[in-house]
Amino acid sequence: MTKQRLNRTLIWVGVIALLLLVIHLTLPYWLTKFLNKRLENLEGYKGHIDHVSLQLYRGAYQLHDLSIVKVDGNKQVPFVRVDEIDISLSWRALFKGAVVADFVFYEPEVNFVDGESEQQSQSGQGADWRKVVNDLTPIVINKVEVHGGTIAFRNFQSSPSVNIQINNIEATLNNLTNVDQGNGRVATLDVTANALNDAKMIVNAELDPFVDDDFIVALRCEELSLTMFNDLAKAYAGLDFKGGTGQLVSEIQARDGALSGYVKPLFKDVDIFDWEQDVEEQHDNPFQIAWEAIGGGVAGILTNSDSDKVATRLDFSGQLDNPEIGTWQTIKNTLSNAFLEAYNTRFEGLFESSTKEAASDVNT
Repeated sequence: MTKQRLNRTLIWVGVIALLLLVIHLTLPYWLTKFLNKRLENLEGYKGHIDHVSLQLYRGAYQLHDLSIVKVDGNKQVPFVRVDEIDISLSWRALFKGAVVADFVFYEPEVNFVDGESEQQSQSGQGADWRKVVNDLTPIVINKVEVHGGTIAFRNFQSSPSVNIQINNIEATLNNLTNVDQGNGRVATLDVTANALNDAKMIVNAELDPFVDDDFIVALRCEELSLTMFNDLAKAYAGLDFKGGTGQLVSEIQARDGALSGYVKPLFKDVDIFDWEQDVEEQHDNPFQIAWEAIGGGVAGILTNSDSDKVATRLDFSGQLDNPEIGTWQTIKNTLSNAFLEAYNTRFEGLFESSTKEAASDVNT
């Protein structure tokens, strides 16, 4: 009797092992086919995954080489490209009684394109991106991580062509399902990145995951070389920076659909017009020379004589679907800077939970 029971147990173990092997070999193929079918139905866009792999012992699977391209439009760069997405069961949340998933994106890239027509541009408008995420996993997402991310703004038709990037993005978005049982803005976002491979960027945010339009964001960008923006400045403003650095801080709050906040840029040692480089070396035309001279002159007039800085503060408020910036307030602040004070690039601390300030005063 004991021997028969042992044989029966071994048979069942063998059957289970065989089933797991079949699942391990066939499920990735089936998942790849299923997900690619779902990604074909995006509004104006089409997605594709190269293959899916499984790690059953972790309760995880990986999507490899995801790309999303615009249909009947710009084909020079995909709208989204990700080397790998790791989707796993959150064991930490499971121990608290919640069945949720963690997403980890490795080297994701998002490309916004400004073109001469709607077909040549891509911004992601029109597609339901929440549906895309829901298609990738049947489980509610609690945590998202990004490693080595890039966000790019491109224009292939402009002269010169434009390719402005925020790269080396490391981000964590946590507690989207409120597994910690808190109240209010319980989800947090922490981001570090580099603008144009140079300037350090820090973003901190808090949001209520169960209420639309309830969040606060604090952003800081330090020591950005203005010459790195020359392609953008030439293409869109006809200006050519010869020198200077920029810094920026901003706080934005939304509650009940109302948006408020400020952006405070500060530029130091701005140099736009250079006779030797513009006239003798580049042979710019007279109109280009005149425009750059005017831009340089305005910067000189609005520069605080003691600190050689150009600074202003742009306050804005309104509804999220139509934020309005006070233009005259911007002009007033810029003019007053020339005669009264150079703003320090510090967070104002307008909102109670906002200032996880990452750097000290850089007014020196």
